[in-house]
Parts: sequence; structure tokens; C-alpha cells
Amino acid sequence: MNKFHLPVAALVLGMVLSANTCSNKGTATDAVARAAGKWVLVSINGQPQQVAGDREQPFLNIDSLGRNVNGFAGCNRIFGSMVLHGDSMSFPGLAATKMYCQDSQQLEDHFLQALNDTRTFTVQGDELKLKGTKELAVFRRTK
Repeated sequence: MNKFHLPVAALVLGMVLSANTCSNKGTATDAVARAAGKWVLVSINGQPQQVAGDREQPFLNIDSLGRNVNGFAGCNRIFGSMVLHGDSMSFPGLAATKMYCQDSQQLEDHFLQALNDTRTFTVQGDELKLKGTKELAVFRRTK
């Protein structure tokens, strides 16, 4: 190997690593831009979800930085941290108030389980889909 190959190889490696770093930052920013906002629950595990009467529909509100989430799970308020990067999404720091609501507890349990099982997401138009090993929940963006 002559004396020019090593510096050229180091330069090329530096350029590749630099390009990957910029790409990852763009991906994270894109994920936040797609996911930020208020999302109202449409379905869980393929089953449409509509609350009866004047009760509030479960929702997620993802902050503009993609780090925090709050919302309503059907009975209790939820809040905490989340992780967004590329097409991955998770809710490792989620907490909730502790009321028991007999008429909506099953919905809430399924809602919280879907968030717990979420690994990836997609946004198409005004629809957010949370996925694990299957589609877990579908939300519609609100204004």
C-alpha cells in the first residue's frame, strides 16, 4: 500500500460517517414532524372504537419535539415520555391517573396495551397507525 492510500481511505470513511450522521438527524426530525399533534382513536386491533354518549374519545397529543405525550385513555389521563426515531415509536415513560371506570375500563386497558406494544408507526394523510407485530391502533389527526 503506498503512502496515498491511507489518507484517502480515512477521508472517504470520514465523509461516509458524516453523511450518515446528517441522514439520521433528518430522519428523526421527519418522524417528529409526521407524528406531532393531536390524534383521536379510531380503532384498536382492527376493531372500531366509538365511545357512547357525550364521553370524551380517547386521544394522544404528541408534542412538537416528539419527546412527550399526553392524552386520554378512556377513563384516565395519560402523560409521559416517548421515543421517536425514523419509523420507530415507543412509550417507555408513560403514566396515568388511577381512576376505575367500569363502563370504559376494557377500552382503556386495550388502549394502554396498544401503546405498550408499539414499536413502529406510519402516517398517511391524517391517519396514524401504531404497529408492533401487527397493527395495534389507528388514530385520526384533529385540527
